[in-house]
Amino acid sequence: MIKMEESMQIKENIGPKRKLQQIYDIGYFEIIRNFKKTLILLIIAAVIFILFVIGQEYQFGQGVELPTDPADFALGFLMMSIDSLVLISATSYGGSIIVTDFEKLTGNILFPKISRERLFVGRFLANYLMNAFVILFYYILIAFIVFIKYLGIPKILWTSLGWALLYILLILSFTILFSSFMKSTAGAVVLSLLINMIVFPIIQSILSVFSTVEPLFILPYYATIITGCFNMPEGDRFQTIPIMEGLDITLWITPSFQAALIGTTIFSFVFLFSAYLIFRNRQNK
Repeated sequence: MIKMEESMQIKENIGPKRKLQQIYDIGYFEIIRNFKKTLILLIIAAVIFILFVIGQEYQFGQGVELPTDPADFALGFLMMSIDSLVLISATSYGGSIIVTDFEKLTGNILFPKISRERLFVGRFLANYLMNAFVILFYYILIAFIVFIKYLGIPKILWTSLGWALLYILLILSFTILFSSFMKSTAGAVVLSLLINMIVFPIIQSILSVFSTVEPLFILPYYATIITGCFNMPEGDRFQTIPIMEGLDITLWITPSFQAALIGTTIFSFVFLFSAYLIFRNRQNK
């Protein structure tokens, strides 16, 4: 009992430099551990890009003219792919951040030596950076093909990248929350994907019929700012479509810049803070 108390006291009394070193070491190990996953996601991003290039070149060969605006050309690569790519990569990284210690019982070794706070911070930072690298790689590929076609790169593409990086934070934080209380990595990943791909869209579809309220609590809605920033509506950011007499559907196009920034920041903080509290109090088997 005395030895355990002495061990805990030593762990808490280490200096700031040592704490930062531990966070760095945890992050470095996490990057090495996920190297194969990162490589697979980079390959997926490259395959998606190549398929889009092949499809566009085929269309150009059939007589479709190249867009005069390079931003429109770049937008074509993002419209059908970027939100799905972020969702896949963020859930892949976030699903194992916490639950892996309880699933594989590695927490019995780590927790007595490293505080859960530093473990949480190190893993989160490393996984966010790896996730950001995958998305940055995809944007670099797009910038490359745009430069070849137009001998220039529109600045709005990098603005879109900024929103994509913010959306990564949102989805990664959401998945980490599930990782904090699920029993397996697969369960955390699958549940996060199901909610974002099925549950949230169903809720948003129902709301579009019965309400005109902007769906700022629907996480996938924030993904629309990634492409919406290319052509932000000057007036209303929604469309009202009549489907029958007395019944209309309200379709929101994109959140405003302010709403997207505030919403993703608040939700990300709430998810991360909640995940940390659950992780801090979760017990080993």
